[in-house]
Amino acid sequence: MAKATGTAKSAKPPVNVSDEVSRGIIALLLKEPFYGHLLGGVVRSVDDRIPTAAVAITPQGLQLIVNPLFFMNELKKDERVAVIKHEALHLLFRHLYRPLLKKGDAKLFNIAADLVVNQHIAPWPLPDMAVTIKQFPDMGLEPNMTLEWYYERLSNLRDDMQSGQDDEGEKGEKGTSGDKSPISKKALKQALIQEQQGDHSFWISGAGTELNESGAESPITEAMRQALESDLERHLLRAKDQTTAKAWGSIPSQIRQELEAMAERRKPQIDWKRTLRLFASSGYRTKVVATNRRASKRFGTFPGIRIQRKQRIAVVIDTSGSIQENTLTLFFSEIHGIWKNGAEIIVVECDAAVQQTYSYKGKKPTEVQGGGGTLFDPALAWVRTPRNGPFDACIFLTDGYASEPTTPPRCPLLWVVTSDGNTGDHLKFGRTVKLPAT
Repeated sequence: MAKATGTAKSAKPPVNVSDEVSRGIIALLLKEPFYGHLLGGVVRSVDDRIPTAAVAITPQGLQLIVNPLFFMNELKKDERVAVIKHEALHLLFRHLYRPLLKKGDAKLFNIAADLVVNQHIAPWPLPDMAVTIKQFPDMGLEPNMTLEWYYERLSNLRDDMQSGQDDEGEKGEKGTSGDKSPISKKALKQALIQEQQGDHSFWISGAGTELNESGAESPITEAMRQALESDLERHLLRAKDQTTAKAWGSIPSQIRQELEAMAERRKPQIDWKRTLRLFASSGYRTKVVATNRRASKRFGTFPGIRIQRKQRIAVVIDTSGSIQENTLTLFFSEIHGIWKNGAEIIVVECDAAVQQTYSYKGKKPTEVQGGGGTLFDPALAWVRTPRNGPFDACIFLTDGYASEPTTPPRCPLLWVVTSDGNTGDHLKFGRTVKLPAT
């Protein structure tokens, strides 16, 4: 979008911008619940250091940022909702993490990203300066294509424009009557010089940067990038789960397919409900809880009661140097599957020594500790120590490459080994399962 005008810049910033952003999200929640649920879990910020609006990576996680003068003075009421949805769609399509950011042209990437998301803004009205495929009628841009598809065609168009300028003396007619796409070239030239609908400068490029609390940029490691991407997917899937079946059916099929594919990728490879029942059936605690799903056997009234089993499980993660970041992501998918089945999870990060321990609450940590050699005994000894337990079971996630352990835990032990790992006889004191190849 265009920058705020000179009149708007000199105006006094409205005092209720945060409330107006909240109203826009509520409007989405009422009419398109998925986007409202998604943005309900994102930190919101009003900041005049950006020209328009943005989604950014911050130490606090995902953030929606708006320029107060732009948001209030340059946009009509429904256009504000359109801009908010526009930013939500960038999150949905995970444009903040695309590999093309690292190797491509930033301006063309921004335009291609906007071409993707602006096709899904309806029923909210786009501001006049928004970039759409209708502005490129003589390029044959098809709807519902990927960012990479649009980027390639825009790149070819720009190269054609530059070639026409470089060879103007020899090919003067190419830029006039012989030009096959004059409208699109004019639209691309305008899009390259104008401010975009959202500020994309805080999107991650390769190792990338993040917007810190002071507004400056600081490096983001590859491990942090993958953790943040995993956190974004968690936000998206939580919004999907909160969306009713009726509202889900109204979402365009392309977006539904994107979310369903994401959910499929994040499914644990092991059926933990069955595995835990067979593996640790003798080790669990119980409590009586009320439930409206059944009547009381004694009084025939609601709520009734049921017996809830609760297992306390130590999950050891091999964080040695041989474990790559994508393997750690796989490990935490399995941990999440265990946790969703009602178990209390204590995570033990260990390479050649126990690095840190913590209770898992449904979210992957930003980074893990380790990177050294591999020993099984330090973690098994920690699980065995009475002051750390008791545990109903221990699950050890590893690639299996270490010497034979000598310390048996005081509870059932299950080795979960990567698809390319070592499941030899050295994995003692418990059963072994292997993760399927992905």
